[in-house]
Amino acid sequence: MKNNKKINVRAFVSISLFCLIIILCLTAIGIQILDAIIDPEILIDIYRNPEKQSLFSLVGLQHIIRAIHIVAGCLFGSLAIIHIIKNWKVLKNYLGTSKN
Repeated sequence: MKNNKKINVRAFVSISLFCLIIILCLTAIGIQILDAIIDPEILIDIYRNPEKQSLFSLVGLQHIIRAIHIVAGCLFGSLAIIHIIKNWKVLKNYLGTSKN
């Protein structure tokens, strides 16, 4: 006997949105902290001489955190649209616009 379990899309989207909002908050805090720590003169020097940049420097870490933040934001936006589509009836009931 096969046990065919379907993935509950609504639950997956909701859990994913929750995880992504945590990632977005943490990376936003990280970006703000690194912006305050890194001297603008260092950034100017690195952009003029890219060979000086290392992934293990604060500037490299800042680029990685910004990339994670951007990807998480895009995923969040996409999943938010799916969440609205999957929960449209519930949202209409909350707003009192459904016709019973």
